[in-house]
Amino acid sequence: MIKMELLKKSISDFFSPKLLVISIVPFLISFALFLYLYLGVGGDAIGAFKQSIENGVVPFLDPSAHPILTYILTIGIFKWLFSIFFYLVGALAVILLSVVVAVAIVGFFTPYIVKVIREKHYPNFVIQNENFTMGVTIWHFVKVFLIFALLFLLALPFLFIPGINFFALNIPFYYLFHNFLVLDVGSAIDSKEEFKKVTKKHKLLFRSTTLSLYGFSLIPLVSMIFQVLFVTILAHQFFSKTIEQRV
Repeated sequence: MIKMELLKKSISDFFSPKLLVISIVPFLISFALFLYLYLGVGGDAIGAFKQSIENGVVPFLDPSAHPILTYILTIGIFKWLFSIFFYLVGALAVILLSVVVAVAIVGFFTPYIVKVIREKHYPNFVIQNENFTMGVTIWHFVKVFLIFALLFLLALPFLFIPGINFFALNIPFYYLFHNFLVLDVGSAIDSKEEFKKVTKKHKLLFRSTTLSLYGFSLIPLVSMIFQVLFVTILAHQFFSKTIEQRV
């Protein structure tokens, strides 16, 4: 859980001029992508979907193999419900993608955010991340992404099952969100050895924190605006737990 004192400190840092300016960048890029996918690509996909339904064809369903089901889904209330479902799945997919994009963009600013927080709150802390080289970090990110891709493929069969699809889609995206955020912040503060020890010892703390942040980020536009705040919260946790580890 995120302690109230830490949350207040992180919010205060977030609204400082230095970090507030940085938060504008991921917001603008993520928002532009959101509009393009939902209104541009999404609009074309929805138009094609509507046209298929009007012609008596349901996407991903073979009418010759399932004639009765196809007929039911293309008449009256079922057509309307299926259309709403398609909109919701599309909106969820765009939101999840925006979350990932925001995390990736803020990653470029994480070292600077960590520097600002250290100078303000932990001036005596010595960052010892020399052995967390760019190559090592990239390799860790690649492994995380490959596991994410596998989890995403496993979730695809559940995409069109109402209720279950929400949880199935969120599992791989939360995995990516958690690991990218923790690795991004931790590698800017700790050595490889410290990172392993701190994340292992405080596994539940970091998971509960990122789960809370992930749930919050699913609110449209939130992840685009407050991603710098998420990094700030994780940075404070890494600083405090690493200091405990070094004592």
